[in-house]
Amino acid sequence: MTDCNGLVTKSELPSQSGECLVLSVYLFRNGSLQANALLIAIGAAAGVGVTVLVKPLTAIDRRNVNGLARNEPSSHNQSLNRNTGGSAQQGKAPSTISNAIQLTDPQERALALHTAGADAARQDPAAALLLAAGLNSEQDKLEYLRGIYSVWGSTDPTAALEYAKSNMAAGLARSETIGIAVNKWASKDPRAAWLWSQENLSGPLKEQALTDVLIGWTRKTPAAAAQWMASTGLTSQPLISVLAKTWAEQNPKAALDWSKTLATKEAIQSAQTAVASEWAAQNPPQAAESLTPAVSLPDGANLATAITEIWGTTDPKATSDWFNSLPSGPGKDEAAATLATVWAASDIQGAIAWSATLADPNIQRQVITHIGTTWGAIEPDSALEWLTSLPGPIASEGIIGAFNSWAATDPIGLREAVDANPTLPEMDQARLALADVLASSDISSSMTLASQISSSTGRDDATARYFRQWRKIDDTSAQEWLAQNWNSLTPSVQQRLTLEQRRNIVVR
Repeated sequence: MTDCNGLVTKSELPSQSGECLVLSVYLFRNGSLQANALLIAIGAAAGVGVTVLVKPLTAIDRRNVNGLARNEPSSHNQSLNRNTGGSAQQGKAPSTISNAIQLTDPQERALALHTAGADAARQDPAAALLLAAGLNSEQDKLEYLRGIYSVWGSTDPTAALEYAKSNMAAGLARSETIGIAVNKWASKDPRAAWLWSQENLSGPLKEQALTDVLIGWTRKTPAAAAQWMASTGLTSQPLISVLAKTWAEQNPKAALDWSKTLATKEAIQSAQTAVASEWAAQNPPQAAESLTPAVSLPDGANLATAITEIWGTTDPKATSDWFNSLPSGPGKDEAAATLATVWAASDIQGAIAWSATLADPNIQRQVITHIGTTWGAIEPDSALEWLTSLPGPIASEGIIGAFNSWAATDPIGLREAVDANPTLPEMDQARLALADVLASSDISSSMTLASQISSSTGRDDATARYFRQWRKIDDTSAQEWLAQNWNSLTPSVQQRLTLEQRRNIVVR
């Protein structure tokens, strides 16, 4: 999505007895932190170490502008030259590009290229497009095109749109430039921009263009845009959300009042959730105070999430105070779960300390589950050590979540932990978590893990489930496995798999 300046904006071990489980005799191997650090280091090195070269821009022949096109020259190509404002500063843009591509900081580089494209387009859009063709890096070219279209979309949106539609290959550059141009057009003549998008585009490209038109319109005259949408009878939830969020950028209270006038419950919820997200980004205490009555309603869970996931990242303590003020209900439950996740991601000890203060056992269990799931993806050893120190009834779901996160982020480390402790019944949940992850790539290993579960009921259920899944993926291989391993299966597993054989399956 683009803003009005043409820049991209970035508008997720149960115990049968309930007793505390003590995992004291096995050692977990945690490779997550090292793996994450390595990936971050590699990414950083790649991000700053790439040198991008460009062709000598001053050697580009202006007469080759149509070389950018995949099609033959058309009327809109001719309009490029008709609408140029002269080229008195043609020498400036190449120098600006040359300076820009020397920058190693990605944000500084993007801004410099955007500025260079805008400056070049003010002088001569055709010459600016020629310079874009000389950029070897697709990312650099995209940033430069964004700058071109931030200006060209205002001065001659029809020519800019026709050029992008007819001459740019399908992909990010075309969708971005079209979005920028219709956004600029909509700030001056929204109905014309909307009509052009309706008549000239289709599919996701059309949907995104209409969204950008609505953003441009709402930023100029939000009430008029809302009135027009109501007159058309449009019920698109994405468009309603976009209008509400864009209006809330300027006046969240007015956007909230408008949301209450919408015809359907679904539309009201979509609009209010969008308002809540934008308002919380601007002033979370004010947003929370104004929206608390709506959060307290039976359908207030989405609003609670929108406020908490933003406020909780900046001031979790203040967010927890607001949470305490909420009446019991879905909104409070959702606020607790969301706050646990975002707080644990930034301050695990603070989140743990908060969880200990919760008086409601149901909310406390939910919070501990989310903390354990979040922590388990980063430091599973520490997460499980903490979880197994808690009473079983409030920690069991958190242990499941921690193992699931461990399996998803570090299956090799979890497999080593399972293999090192094959007889521990407490590892059953680890086996199930790992088997679920492996089922899509190595389901025979999932079957082996299922057969190692200590509980006969759990073993039978898991083996039958994975065998059923295997039959759907590749029934021939599943039958071969069954024939080879039949004699090693327990009688109860044999009975369950015999029942599975009688099921009708749909092979994928």
